[in-house]
Amino acid sequence: MATRFVFLIALSFSIILSLVPVTTAKYHVKGCVYCDTCRAGFETNVTTYIQGARVGIRCIERASKKVVFYTEGETDDKGTYHIEVENDHHDNICQTVLVSSPLNWCSTPDPGRNRSSIVLTHYKNGILNYLHYANSMGFLKDEPLPVCHHLLKYYLSDSDV
Repeated sequence: MATRFVFLIALSFSIILSLVPVTTAKYHVKGCVYCDTCRAGFETNVTTYIQGARVGIRCIERASKKVVFYTEGETDDKGTYHIEVENDHHDNICQTVLVSSPLNWCSTPDPGRNRSSIVLTHYKNGILNYLHYANSMGFLKDEPLPVCHHLLKYYLSDSDV
């Protein structure tokens, strides 16, 4: 009888704990940073990826609009960053943001590609993986490469524009 009682208590606690959202999760955010050498607003065949670019992850509380989490990381030799984020950010709005570029000639953030939304929670969203990918973000080169005119013409050759 006592064994059954202890078993029922243990089973009850395990059920209760499974209903509580995970708050100590670790997430790994991965993405890349590039130099838009054609100032096209997207990655092209002549895009270069930036080593040493600084990227931030910022989470804002929905109700108060206050920043509740911020961390930074740096890109590797392939322009890829890997940033670890502690804890589940259940009801926060989280984004990766460009912070800085080590290239003086390519340091203006592209207004359309300077941030990327990311989900950093497992609460009622069906995402089971701890590796989360962010969209590529880019800086604009001061002057486009000479080949860009022909390259963009080629990209647009099948469109109605």
